[in-house]
Amino acid sequence: MSVRKIISLSLTVLLVIFLSGTGLSAPKFKIEPKVSTSWQSDTNYYKKERDEREVHTYLVQPGIYFGYKTSKSLIDLDYTLDAYYYDDKDPYPPGQETEDYVGHTLSLKTRTKPFDRLTLGLDESYYVTRNPSQSDVLSNKQVRDKYSINRLTPRIIYEFGPKFTAGLRYKWTELDYERSLAEDSTEHRGMFDLIYNLRRRVAIDLRYQRWDMDYNKATSDYTSDQIELLLMERFHHFSLTAGGGYHQRRFDDSNMKDIDTVTFRIELEAQNPPAPAKSRSHLLLSFEQDFNILYDVFDYYVAGRITLEAGHVFKGKLPFIIRAAYQNSDYERFKGLTPSGELEEREDDAYSIEASLGYFLTDWLTLTGVAGYEDRDSNLAGFDYENKYFIIKLDVEYDLGSK
Repeated sequence: MSVRKIISLSLTVLLVIFLSGTGLSAPKFKIEPKVSTSWQSDTNYYKKERDEREVHTYLVQPGIYFGYKTSKSLIDLDYTLDAYYYDDKDPYPPGQETEDYVGHTLSLKTRTKPFDRLTLGLDESYYVTRNPSQSDVLSNKQVRDKYSINRLTPRIIYEFGPKFTAGLRYKWTELDYERSLAEDSTEHRGMFDLIYNLRRRVAIDLRYQRWDMDYNKATSDYTSDQIELLLMERFHHFSLTAGGGYHQRRFDDSNMKDIDTVTFRIELEAQNPPAPAKSRSHLLLSFEQDFNILYDVFDYYVAGRITLEAGHVFKGKLPFIIRAAYQNSDYERFKGLTPSGELEEREDDAYSIEASLGYFLTDWLTLTGVAGYEDRDSNLAGFDYENKYFIIKLDVEYDLGSK
């Protein structure tokens, strides 16, 4: 799908949303220009077992948020231009200095209800970044290759009545690396949800996904089928999603053995005051087990990931947040030498913890300090690393006025 087609489709959906919302209720607008500036120090920016390099990063992010809402439609658009400037503090080989670049972060969410039981939507996200986790939430990569990734997801949701709801989504993902040995890829994914409402706040979701991954070079393409059964509970202050299923992946290359795994998903969210109010306290705890999406160092792996985030605003002025994560990556076929010289299949344990403390200087100006630590322990030689980082950040978000 060309960029021109993506833009045309997005604009068409936006026009439908605007037209469908007019005349029913007074539309609400929100326009919020913003800019963020930060300094970050990484003791091991490239996440190497040896030859660690300290790098300082200066980041400037001007952007804008636009919101539009009626009784039947909404648009949420958030965009920042991300200008990265680097200062290498350790010696580096000739021609291998950390290169400045300009990235982009865009997210778009649209919804409209042309009929009482029918909801149409379009989600769009676009990143130009060096952060591997933007391409795969279960990524175990430590490389800093620059790439762009674009995701477009139209959806349709139909409520058959008080008990049953069906949802159909299609997600197109295009990933393009810049000056990298990593392969570009295109993913076409279909997703179907059949939701049964047990009670007012309790539902069961039968979810099926099928997607084709197409690489542009020698890596084998594959087809994945995944089915899950999820229990969803929504209460005043918290929500819970829990369940599991089965994931099978079949490769086009006959020399590659098909793989499968049992999947799990548990997510607990809590907020006080409850949404949509601005929270004083929040908690997010999640566990997920699944395959990674993209080929990584000649293999795929089963990842089990636990994440925790907890935050509280002290005295209405001091937002404190702590984040922690652990991921085990158990590779299917990748073999290498251990530090003692034994040949084994690769298995990594990665840990991270970060704490941030901010101060609301004004309603529109926030100063934040962050300290974090990352560590990966592998049974194979050459894949361990640790990194300590510190961030000082200043955020400006000014509401021009909601209408």
